Amino acid sequence: MTLDHTPAPAAQHPGARSVQPGGTAAAPQVRAAAAPQVHAAAAPQQDAADAGAEATEPAARPAPAVGARALALTGSRGTVYGPVDLDLPAGALTVVQGPQGAGRSSLLLTIAGRMVPDRGSALTVLGEELPRRRSAVQRRVAVAGFAGVDELDDSVTVGDVVRERIAWLSPWYRWTGRVTQERFAALAAPVFGDRPLPRVSTVVWDLDEVDAMLLRVTLALAQRPDLLVVDDVDQVHDSGRRQTVWTRLEALAAAGTTVVASVASLDEVARMRWWAHPEVVNLATGPHAVPAA
Repeated sequence: MTLDHTPAPAAQHPGARSVQPGGTAAAPQVRAAAAPQVHAAAAPQQDAADAGAEATEPAARPAPAVGARALALTGSRGTVYGPVDLDLPAGALTVVQGPQGAGRSSLLLTIAGRMVPDRGSALTVLGEELPRRRSAVQRRVAVAGFAGVDELDDSVTVGDVVRERIAWLSPWYRWTGRVTQERFAALAAPVFGDRPLPRVSTVVWDLDEVDAMLLRVTLALAQRPDLLVVDDVDQVHDSGRRQTVWTRLEALAAAGTTVVASVASLDEVARMRWWAHPEVVNLATGPHAVPAA
């Protein structure tokens, strides 16, 4: 398997970054506003020259939320993903595109501190070195949409799963209490936005795909993370309804939570509508690395 980072198609937003195979994603340029000029009476000419030089110096680039060099994972059947270099910006949405078998889920779980990469990999998440600072990263990074990790129990109500999540995150001595519709709304409103909230009495089985995915994101954000990773957004099969999920993930990123989300098709970003063009990482492997129909 090969891991290939390719630039977004030419038709995409001009701000998209290109990632060469095994190379480093070019960090977005940051243009600093010119510092205001200050005139002092009888100031020496050297001081004025120094002030002018300072005004033209570029601002320091913020540290990426995720920085990786030669990041790779190998399993019993061979390469899972990598090696790959990444520089994913903080407070933004990054979309990882790649077909089944490209290692999308494993890459995201590695970023979240839930999987350990190969020796020789260099990975820093939110300023924490992995895997050495894995516990700290796990506290600051939440996960949603992962099969076998945060799947919902179809037989219980929305209120039940929310109460269980709150209890899990609370100290053992704190009484969780019943989850009312108002309490659920306070937790879920930033995720659902203008979309009507499901009732807490609704059985999970009866939720549609969009509400089920947004509920999983809501449960993840109950952790109050700095970074959210969301796997397999195309669990919402219809592209029109999947647009709703992407719009809400964009809103979370705009509010300050760094979001890294994955999807199977390699043309997802080109087909969706965006407020601001997201960062794009393309994972390609073998003959299945083709755009969705």
